[in-house]
Amino acid sequence: MSAGEGLRTERLARAGALLRRRGDPAGAEPLLRAALAATEQAYPRDPARLAHALNELGLVCKDLARYDEARALYERALRLLLEAPGSQPGDIATLQHNLGGIEHARGDSVAGEPHARSGLALRLASGEGNGPALAADMIALGAILDARGEYAEAERLYLDGLAILEGDPDAHAPEIAVALNDLGASYAQRGMLSDAVAMLDRAAALKRRVLGPRHHELAVTLNNLAVVHERRGDHKHAAALYAEAVSILERSLGSAHPRTVSCRANEARCSAAADASTAG
Repeated sequence: MSAGEGLRTERLARAGALLRRRGDPAGAEPLLRAALAATEQAYPRDPARLAHALNELGLVCKDLARYDEARALYERALRLLLEAPGSQPGDIATLQHNLGGIEHARGDSVAGEPHARSGLALRLASGEGNGPALAADMIALGAILDARGEYAEAERLYLDGLAILEGDPDAHAPEIAVALNDLGASYAQRGMLSDAVAMLDRAAALKRRVLGPRHHELAVTLNNLAVVHERRGDHKHAAALYAEAVSILERSLGSAHPRTVSCRANEARCSAAADASTAG
């Protein structure tokens, strides 16, 4: 491998990862596919580097709702690390975390929980301390437990994760926003609507500031916030939030993405209820 090939591989990977963080998974995908192909050619005997490239592409596939492909990429990366002597427990924990996230995204929290618990246990044993990766593992497991109705343990994990992240709020603002969103959604599921609004308002404001007004992660929180306002009977406010979320999702993920389709259906239902209320 020449120095030029290695530099090109790194540039592709960095550019793709940057686009994904900025909320452009469609733009990131071809760069990360090229980075993976270049990594396979340039570093065929470096399992850690190859696993990282597979994981990065898997993250994009998850964003694009290509869950089977994402899971296959994560599983391939995990096999590489498990078979390679000297693999870092933290890297394996990350892949277990991501495999749990894929199952959660597919609506199978039962399948996701063992991965999430394994990832958290590995992280705790890895010696990484109370860092953002540990907090992310806690919050991810909390989301899975929420889906199973195990609210007490989920809330404890959210709050413990938040406590870690808020030790350095400027450095970990995006992760804090995720935790606030998930905690707010949990409160909404439990019927704690005022608490839900408080958490989701904070999450939305933080995402606007650190991710920008066109990021699909902001749309997730706006949709959740709209659900709460709709349950409180404020259909006009909820419809406006749904409409903003749909606009973001159509630009960032496309009109056919499952999140866009779901949010658009929410907007239609809520707008109809708002119109009926006005007419009455």
